[in-house]
Amino acid sequence: MLKYCCNKEIDKELLDFRKRQVCYNGIEGVIINEEYLIEDMQIPPGFDETSHYIYRIYYNDLMIGLIDYQTGYRYSMLHDDDNIWIGLFLVDENYQRKGLGTKIINQFIEKWQSQYKSIQLACIKDNQKGLAFWHSLGFEKIGCSKYRDLDVIVLQRNL
Repeated sequence: MLKYCCNKEIDKELLDFRKRQVCYNGIEGVIINEEYLIEDMQIPPGFDETSHYIYRIYYNDLMIGLIDYQTGYRYSMLHDDDNIWIGLFLVDENYQRKGLGTKIINQFIEKWQSQYKSIQLACIKDNQKGLAFWHSLGFEKIGCSKYRDLDVIVLQRNL
């Protein structure tokens, strides 16, 4: 059974989880440390902290996932009360390809579909597994952009 815990604290559990994602960290080209996480978890300028959520996801009491999202935000840093932006979604590399990521996102969609019209996110262009995952869930490319020095594909799913 999956359990969700809203927690924005940068602690050993979060740091260890992010460090374990060796493949993703390699694609992103970063070394995970506390300073990086502090910067990475910031909300966009001009947006309200109360609409920013970070959930840790547990399976059998082990943190196996993370979803960081902002309500009322869309691509190009625009306010949009009908949209949710997923800033980061990770499933532990040891728990991928078991249906957990699909289950988590389907539960996320089910939770928000009556309140929002769309979900958007950016996936690193070189993250082929990530792009295949999002496409399998009905997300479609709506643009291209940059995140730091990385090319990203902006995806959207209408709810």
